Amino acid sequence: MMIYVCRIELDEITPKIWREFRFHPELTFHQLHHLIQEVMGWGDYHLYEFQVNKKSIGVPDPEMQPFERGTSKELDARKEIVQKHVSMEGANFSYLYDFGDGWEHTITLKSIDMEQSDPVPVCLDGARACPPEDVGGVWGYQHLLEVLGTPDHPEREEMLEWAGEEFDPEHFSVQDTNVLLRQMKDKLIPKPAKGGAGSKKITGDTAGKPAKLTKTALNKHLKQLSNEQLIGLVKDCFGVSKDMEKFLSVRILGEEAAESLFEEYRKKVENEFFPDRGQPKLRLQEAKKAIAEFEKLTGSMKHVFELKLIYVESGVDFTVTYGDIDERFYRSMVSVYADVIGMANEDPMGELLEEYGDRLQKIVTDTEGIGWGFQDALVELHAELDRD
Repeated sequence: MMIYVCRIELDEITPKIWREFRFHPELTFHQLHHLIQEVMGWGDYHLYEFQVNKKSIGVPDPEMQPFERGTSKELDARKEIVQKHVSMEGANFSYLYDFGDGWEHTITLKSIDMEQSDPVPVCLDGARACPPEDVGGVWGYQHLLEVLGTPDHPEREEMLEWAGEEFDPEHFSVQDTNVLLRQMKDKLIPKPAKGGAGSKKITGDTAGKPAKLTKTALNKHLKQLSNEQLIGLVKDCFGVSKDMEKFLSVRILGEEAAESLFEEYRKKVENEFFPDRGQPKLRLQEAKKAIAEFEKLTGSMKHVFELKLIYVESGVDFTVTYGDIDERFYRSMVSVYADVIGMANEDPMGELLEEYGDRLQKIVTDTEGIGWGFQDALVELHAELDRD
């Protein structure tokens, strides 16, 4: 079996933040994106793009992207296979994550291993922690490190609360990373390996590994259960966790439950900016985690769109209320606004733009006079809306 061994480095950061990892070359670039998110430690909140041999590989529609990348056509990362574009040892290509913060990575194909028999990706080595999401790019991260490294810095307490007391820029665990990779291995191996003819060739040696329930086995088992047994199984699942209760509520009660959950998560987002009690914490990561969690529970594109819109609206209202914040804050707002514009352009029926178009415009209008080039960035993004 052929296995790629690659090194990825985060550009413009010193000392280097890097990882070495191996994976099957028949992954799609979309799968490689998810793999990079795990080995680096990103949160997978934003859009991405690969640049390989002067070709752009990412989201299907280049008009969705907030920044011009100098390419005339973008290939669909969900369809393009890594091996098709990268096949020579020593080859370099780039990976851009988060068009707002602009995290550029350089990836090098160090070697091709013909002896490996396991297609599951493995992290081999690495150094230093990934920067926090929405820190403001290279400049914002350098500022964060400066603040955290200065015990009497006036921003230190605020930054510690934002980044989390547990954040250690020097920490990286290969072992912890590989635990995560094993947990999501089915998503990180070539699609033919998931079943059907030929799958045994790339599944590796599974002797001695813990048994894992597959969708096929689950489906077969469920078909053998009586209605009473199925009801009992669902009841048991309902009591496993709060998230499972929410998930089943949405699946069974439908839109009514989704609306109820939306209000709960809307409050979580708004509370980071305008809490019912106490001072605003502005934990942008917590607000974005709430949005990501809601998306996993419901899969409702419209509600996710509105939560992201509320995130940006809250940021604008916060600035209008309290005055200019900082570049990191506005980069986060721009990044999420870019996601919203992308979702609106992806909507085939144009319903999101029709319903929320006025609010998208109001965000731009309300940012007049705010610093850090905030409104200019939003104006550029708003101009990317596909109104046809």
